[in-house]
Amino acid sequence: MRWGDTYLYTDYLHHVLAKMFLNVFCAVVVTIVVWCLNTWRKHRNTEKKLQWIRKVTGIPFLGNTLEFKDPTTILLRMEQRLLENNGLCRIQILSRTMVLISDYNFVEWLLTSTNILDKSIDYQFLYRWLEGGILIADAPEWRPGRKILTPAFHFSILENFVAKFSKPTTILIDILKKESDKDSVNIHPIIANFTLDIICETAMGVEINAQENPQSKYVRSVHTMCKIVVERAFNPLKTNDFIYNFTLDNIAERKAVKYLHSTADAVIKMKREEQQKEEEEENDDVGGKKRVAFLDLLLRHRDENGQPLSDNCIRKQVNTIMFAGHDTTASALCFTLFCLSNHLDEQEKALREIKEVSHEEDTFTYRNLQDMKYLDLIIKEAIRLYPSVPFYSRRLTKDVVYEGSNVLAKDITLIICAHAINRNPNVFKEPEKFIPSRFLETNIKPFSFLPFSAGPRNCIGQKFAMLEMKYVLAKILLNFEVLPANPPHNPIISAETVLISKNGIKLRFRNRK
Repeated sequence: MRWGDTYLYTDYLHHVLAKMFLNVFCAVVVTIVVWCLNTWRKHRNTEKKLQWIRKVTGIPFLGNTLEFKDPTTILLRMEQRLLENNGLCRIQILSRTMVLISDYNFVEWLLTSTNILDKSIDYQFLYRWLEGGILIADAPEWRPGRKILTPAFHFSILENFVAKFSKPTTILIDILKKESDKDSVNIHPIIANFTLDIICETAMGVEINAQENPQSKYVRSVHTMCKIVVERAFNPLKTNDFIYNFTLDNIAERKAVKYLHSTADAVIKMKREEQQKEEEEENDDVGGKKRVAFLDLLLRHRDENGQPLSDNCIRKQVNTIMFAGHDTTASALCFTLFCLSNHLDEQEKALREIKEVSHEEDTFTYRNLQDMKYLDLIIKEAIRLYPSVPFYSRRLTKDVVYEGSNVLAKDITLIICAHAINRNPNVFKEPEKFIPSRFLETNIKPFSFLPFSAGPRNCIGQKFAMLEMKYVLAKILLNFEVLPANPPHNPIISAETVLISKNGIKLRFRNRK
């Protein structure tokens, strides 16, 4: 080929490439314009339907994104906005509309609805980990899952669990005794490992000895996931899967999920091997069907065709219960101990009751725990102030009418702010104060106190959690006086799927004589 031909060929190639680039550029621009127009049209229609709900003023285009980006201030912002707007308002995170709710009538209507059961898209950020377990599943998958799991939390099983609380709690007390001479102890990692041991030994029926590994990788992986989920919910860039896949959070999530899944798989494998060695008992002492724990129930379940559940199906429920059954309880226990450390008079009342109910014994029965009424009030007051799940949300799959002609538009997110509901000054006098006796009053309505949600999708393990917390708190108070750290510690509250303190929960333990 001659030089002139080469020049002409190169010029032709440049012309073709330039034309291709122009076509691609035009296609991208048209796509963006069409997307923007559709988004704007959809947003305008949503705005028209939601005019009856007061809108929080935001920045053009960004809306309220900057106001709700920090997990350490989200709850304060929500509470402020809800107080200003009588418990109902809407915010905008770019093009996404969210309705914040603490109004009693609205909360009751929403949580008792049998039609609005789908969780918001934020829960799908947990999908890699929980894979559609009952916490995040949409209604069609949630109903059969809930039906399978409900018998695992029957009171007769809970009664048998009390004896299994003993060994992990004894280990916890020994750990705290080694820390009792210190001026300040961050108890969150200690308690998180304890609750992980408890949920595995009771619901899963296996021992993983998390307390013997103070730097539990499982607990750190759970914390990573909780932090990422909330950041994605309020960060418009990370909400987009395509953009998120190029972030460091995506790498951290994949590593955490890989370890969490391997742990769940190991637990399932251990239980399968254990079942193979055991002889199946057909009947219990009274001749009826034997009630089995959570993981046993999943392994033995058969569908209408006699087929067992797949390992993936079992794993997603195991991951869900291991997460929900240890992290939320750890949060509640830590904040309860923090409240008691600052209210020694309430601690003394609880101790007197524990000694009276147990007759000075160091072991408790299911009945003993049921009779610890004041300790029950203390836990309720602590989780009123510090609910483990400070807010939760639903999404609308179609337009819904509320109270006559008020329309709630399809695809909006409804956020129930339990933190604000539990601190409503119109319901709880001096809501910022720790006053356990307030729960002796009979005028507290059921949807004014929501540490475990309510309605059809309430927490399946709430009775288990209360039983566990009463047991371990009673043991701790019998062995230690729980005191404020030296110097005094002020938790930095952070809403990261589960409520935590950014700077830990630091206390001081003094051995009781």
